[in-house]
Amino acid sequence: MESTLKVYVYRDGEKPIFHQPILKGLYASEGWFMKLMEGNKRFVVKDPRKAHLFCMPFSSRMLEYTLYVRNSHNQTNLRQYVKEYSERLAAKYPFWNRTGGMDHFLVACHDWVCSRCICYYVHCLK
Repeated sequence: MESTLKVYVYRDGEKPIFHQPILKGLYASEGWFMKLMEGNKRFVVKDPRKAHLFCMPFSSRMLEYTLYVRNSHNQTNLRQYVKEYSERLAAKYPFWNRTGGMDHFLVACHDWVCSRCICYYVHCLK
């Protein structure tokens, strides 16, 4: 499998939420995964037609730092941001639509990402 697996990393998304991982601290594992995945020449392909899987490279930690209103206990704007991102991918690329997102994945260290934001990725790998 390692010799054939190919992953396309979406280039869409603005920094700091996308493509700018945090590499230190408690939640560094998602950042290191993103950094190593984006720099990987063995698995990552530039042509999405050759990919088996599709990576959505956003940092849940940077999403929280950038958009969360402290002490609000309200993550509506985070969910909306992730929803709009997935809708842009679905509108721009045919790859999301061919499987309903079942071959897409993201890496997140926060449980709220899976429990609250992923409802927009019903078939997405978690």
